[in-house]
Amino acid sequence: MTLSVIVCAMACDKENTPDPPGGGNGGTTGVTGITLNKTSIELEENGRETITATIAPANATFKTVAWNSSNEAVAKVTNSGEVTGVAAGTATVTAKAGNKTATCAVTVKASTKPLEAFSVKITGAIDHNTHTPNQSGTVEFSRFPATVDEFKQARDVIGSEPHGAVALQIMAFEMYRRDRKVGEACIHLNNVTTNANESVRRLKELFGSDQNYARPYQMAAFLKGATPRNGYKPDKPYTIEVRVNNGNAYKHSSIYNTKVIYLQVLTAGTDGGTRNIDVLKTRKPGTPGENGKFFIVFNSPGLDSQVKKIAPDASFKGLD
Repeated sequence: MTLSVIVCAMACDKENTPDPPGGGNGGTTGVTGITLNKTSIELEENGRETITATIAPANATFKTVAWNSSNEAVAKVTNSGEVTGVAAGTATVTAKAGNKTATCAVTVKASTKPLEAFSVKITGAIDHNTHTPNQSGTVEFSRFPATVDEFKQARDVIGSEPHGAVALQIMAFEMYRRDRKVGEACIHLNNVTTNANESVRRLKELFGSDQNYARPYQMAAFLKGATPRNGYKPDKPYTIEVRVNNGNAYKHSSIYNTKVIYLQVLTAGTDGGTRNIDVLKTRKPGTPGENGKFFIVFNSPGLDSQVKKIAPDASFKGLD
């Protein structure tokens, strides 16, 4: 008799227990739909436009959007929905969240104007050997490099200075956002191997498809004039401002047999107003920098740590 009462009580309790939130999926809320802000766009070759995906419901647990292009010879799309026109023709961009999809028709027309000439200029001086507080420098450039050769062209102009290596890092990271293969090649040209590998790992997350985590505007945040309020729209020409880390004297690295220079890059993307980055120049065999000709990055966690999100009523328009 006692046993039957216990079984009944357990059965009754189970029967009257409400389903967990999310329809019995262990507390998760599934995706019921996905929409795009545009169903068709028209670009010129080398033109860019960002498509925005909205997932329903708004409280969906996982907001990862996978993007793909039906014809990458015509149009490429990044994990943040930025579409680039490659060559004249048509393609379909598809966004997928869960098992829901939405599409945007892309038409690319032959460019009526050539790609803006790439130019870069460096000013200021940061001592290569002696820690000198308050020293600073800037790098100005017309647009981001489009190829590895253009990146090397920039390196020839600015790579022999510490703040030049900082600017090259920001260029390489943005290039990675646009084209993984080209960007990764540039990252390896500008970093010690350990930092190159760690940077690529972190950038896969920053430029990934998780709407809650991704920061497609991460590198824009390090350009003068860009703020969360204005959607990280920088002034032109693009300007990167770098200064010596006053509180961190240069230190000798026994691994690379050289001094590590500790710098800070200015940004409106963090409350402190700066992010740290460390550079060096080494002749160590097998290390980038062409046998000590160019500075390379030793450590750059400040550049691949999330910046502030843009304001709710702002949108990121991309970078040239």
